[in-house]
Amino acid sequence: MDITNYFVGLLTGVSVTTFFIGKEWYKYYTKYTIQQKQLDRLLKLNDKIKKIKHLSSTGTSNLNVG
Repeated sequence: MDITNYFVGLLTGVSVTTFFIGKEWYKYYTKYTIQQKQLDRLLKLNDKIKKIKHLSSTGTSNLNVG
């Protein structure tokens, strides 16, 4: 009977530990993916701004030269 109680307690402890570790991993994963998506959006926006600035600077230089 003692060994059965030992294994039940061990299984319960492992299950609870796994639950909390999984919860923390999921929290880290969601935080990381949200930050990664925000970073991708910012990089894409930055590229668009650079492209617009480049196009506007070449457009004004053509007007000045002409």
